[in-house]
Amino acid sequence: MARLLVFLLTLCQGFILAHTASIRVQIPSSNLIPNPYTLPSSTHATLTSGSGPPLKASLRRGNYFQFDNVTTVGSLLLDVYTRDFVFAPYRIDIAPSADSTGTVIIGAWETYRGTRWEDKGVALVAAPTTDLALSIKALTSKNFYEQRQGFNPMSLLKNPMILMGGVALLFTFGMPKLMENMDPEMKAEYEEMQKKTSMGSVARAMQGGGSNPAEFDIAGYLAGTGKSTGNDRSSGSTRERKR
Repeated sequence: MARLLVFLLTLCQGFILAHTASIRVQIPSSNLIPNPYTLPSSTHATLTSGSGPPLKASLRRGNYFQFDNVTTVGSLLLDVYTRDFVFAPYRIDIAPSADSTGTVIIGAWETYRGTRWEDKGVALVAAPTTDLALSIKALTSKNFYEQRQGFNPMSLLKNPMILMGGVALLFTFGMPKLMENMDPEMKAEYEEMQKKTSMGSVARAMQGGGSNPAEFDIAGYLAGTGKSTGNDRSSGSTRERKR
């Protein structure tokens, strides 16, 4: 009699557990994770609800998580945690079964951080079921260190100092060659134009040529080293005599 009672209790318990919800979460191969077998053993998944402690499942051989006998009723949040990647979270709604002896999954949706809980999106479950199989999606990889950038010769062309130096070298070595091959009339016209413009004095200075002695050196005058004429000395001596 006792054995029969134990058998009936075991049968009833198995019947009840057979009607509870179970969730299987698979990590498929993707462009981001070509080989899921390389994931560390610390990878795990959690089912979090607002009415009890979270349920935790470790990564099994075959790259999946298994939640058996989920009896928590309500909306649960499925998260997968790993060291190197970020996975999309999922919302799973569980309700009591029709005979109130177990639980059934009535809905599953992919959710996003920061969105309202009412925004469900595309449903992943067409009808209530006790067994749910999900293929979780990897969003991005985690980068803990900043990669050192290598040397790029093209970056030198973006440096203004390098560009200015290149222009100076072009004027220094290219302009004399251009003047040698220039037509005499055009060369004379160019030299005359250089005398009338400030750009010509800059070009002559870059080519090593001196400036016109008759020109007024304002920089030297402000520094006190400018050339003085005889009129300047005579006027200065006249002022000294007047003093």
